[in-house]
Amino acid sequence: MNLSKTKVGLILASLGALSGAPASAQVDPNFHIYLAFGQSNMEGYANFASDYNSTDKQSLPRFQVLGATTCTNLQRTKDQWSPGIAPLFRCGTGLSPVDYFARTLVDSLPANIKIGIVPVAVAGTKIVGFDPAKYASYYAGEATWMQNIVKEYGGNPYGRLVAMAKIAQKSGVIKGILLHQGESDAGDQGTVWPNKVNTVYLDLIKDLGLKASEVPLLVGQLANNSSLNNVINGIKGTIPTAYPISSSGLGTHADDKSNLHFSAASYREFGKRYAQQMLKLLPKTTEVVRATPGISANADFVIFDVRGLRVAAFHAADLAAMESEWNTARKDLPLGVYWLRNSSTGFARKTINSR
Repeated sequence: MNLSKTKVGLILASLGALSGAPASAQVDPNFHIYLAFGQSNMEGYANFASDYNSTDKQSLPRFQVLGATTCTNLQRTKDQWSPGIAPLFRCGTGLSPVDYFARTLVDSLPANIKIGIVPVAVAGTKIVGFDPAKYASYYAGEATWMQNIVKEYGGNPYGRLVAMAKIAQKSGVIKGILLHQGESDAGDQGTVWPNKVNTVYLDLIKDLGLKASEVPLLVGQLANNSSLNNVINGIKGTIPTAYPISSSGLGTHADDKSNLHFSAASYREFGKRYAQQMLKLLPKTTEVVRATPGISANADFVIFDVRGLRVAAFHAADLAAMESEWNTARKDLPLGVYWLRNSSTGFARKTINSR
C-alpha cells in the first residue's frame, strides 16, 4: 500500500497526539523553573529603592524572570522571559528574597543550568487569596488598593500563576515552589494555616501536571512573629514535601513602622537561605568538573567550584582528615556547591558550603 507523504505525516501526528507526546521539543531540562507567590515580603517591600546595590541590578544571563506584567521601565513584557533584575514582581515593588535565591543557585550550580522565576504576589493578602475556589469572594470584600493589585493579575492571582507556569513549562522544568505569606493569617494556629497552604499547593501540583515528590514547597518564616513561625516550623507534618526557611537574625526595614517587612540586606540573606535548602534537595550529580589552571593539583585533595576552577587544596591521609580539612577550607569560600577531588584516584564528591 502506497501512502503519500502528507498522509504519513498526518498519521504520525495523530499517533503522537494519542500517545501524549509533548507538543514542543524545545523544553530544556537544564532550565530550572521556580514558582514564587505570597504577599508583600515575597514581592519585596516597595519603599527602599535607595537600598539597592550594584549586585541587585546586575544582569546574569542564566537568571531569567517571566513577566507577570508589562514594565516598560524594566524593558519587561508580560508573559515573556527577560533578565532577572529587581523588582521581579509588579513594576513598583522591591527587592525580593527570590532575587538572591536565583542568584545563589546560578552561582552554585553547573554553568549549563539556567534559573527561571515565575512570580505572583499580592501585598496584604491572606492565603485564601490564592485558593481557586475562594479567591473571588475574598477579594470582593477587601480594600480597593488590594483589589487594584489583583487587577494587575487579571483579577485571579492563582489563575495568573498557573497560566504563567504553563508558559514556563514550554521552555523548562518546574523544580520547586517558593512561598512567603502569613502576616495576614497570623491568628491561625495548629494546622489551620498549613491546611490552607496545602490546598493551594495541591491545586498547583494537579493543574500543572506535577509530582509533589519532585516539586518541594519552600516556606519562609515571618519577621517578628514567633507564633506563626512555630506553625511554619511544623508544616512538614501537614505537607511532607514542605521545608521551613528560617528568618532567625534577619532584621526589618528601618522605615517600616509595622515592623513586618525585612530590610534589603535581610532579603538578600533570606534568599540565600531558600537556595541553600533547595540545593540540598536537588538530585546529586556525578558530573566531574573540568580542571583549570590555578591552585596546584599535587595535594591529596583539590577543591573546585562549579566553574571548574581550582579554589583550594589540602593534604589528608584518610576520610576523617579530609572532612576536617574541608571544614577548615570552606570557611574562606563563598556559599555554594563545590567538588572535592582525590588527586590520586580521580574520585570526586559534590558538597555544599552552607554555613
